[in-house]
Amino acid sequence: MAAKVFISYRRADSAGYSGRVMDRLDRELGRDLVFMDVDAIPLGTNFSKVLHQEVAKCGVLLAVIGPNWLDARDEHGNRRLDNPNDFVRIEIAAALQRSIPVIPLLLDGARIPKADELPEDLKELALRNGMEIRHASFQDDMNRLIRGLKEDGVYLAGGDTSEFPTKTHAPQSDVKGTDSLWGFLRDKSNQQVLGWLGGGLVVVATGLWVVFVYFFPAGKSPEAKSPEPTPPSVQANCGGIAIGGGVSGSTITAGTTTNSDCPPKPK
Repeated sequence: MAAKVFISYRRADSAGYSGRVMDRLDRELGRDLVFMDVDAIPLGTNFSKVLHQEVAKCGVLLAVIGPNWLDARDEHGNRRLDNPNDFVRIEIAAALQRSIPVIPLLLDGARIPKADELPEDLKELALRNGMEIRHASFQDDMNRLIRGLKEDGVYLAGGDTSEFPTKTHAPQSDVKGTDSLWGFLRDKSNQQVLGWLGGGLVVVATGLWVVFVYFFPAGKSPEAKSPEPTPPSVQANCGGIAIGGGVSGSTITAGTTTNSDCPPKPK
């Protein structure tokens, strides 16, 4: 039997978000593989015992942490996490004790609590890798979560793993599980990085062009040479001279022509 996904949340802090998370997981994994609410515990049973049993059946526990998760108070003003019978504390502590992967889901900027802010049996939660879930990117964030849960069937098959393949609350340059080009391009952080790279390439290309033009200006084409002047054409014909072409600045030397070479002139 496949292991379940256990959703741990506090109603006053994150009931709406947790319901949306459960709906997506129900559609993707099947309702039988998701356990969320204490309302599913039968009446008359030992609350703590049943929670331990349900946690033991899960392959991963999702700890939904909202802005007021850490400091939620009961009707007497006491912090709920300081109560050993607080159901959220019981759920998470049971998973940590069994070395079940616990994934903090950080809602709208919430942070993973520090170890010194947690009771002793929850201190290890401060070291668990988590991911952000935001209203503006809820569907994309859930897609990454579901890819991580489905990857190789590790979590849903109850296998052991030491790291959840999604981003932590600290920035990371890569998200394991985005194994397709489409998934990579849809990731908002990747889109931002690609935008920076594209802008940088444009700046570098422009700079190289300016340097090239500055140090290697285009050479001047040689001036076209003036055509050599056509020498004047001179013909002498029986005492007459016919001149063709420009003769400015030229010296004309006429040769001699004998009368025998010329026909007699008519009288």
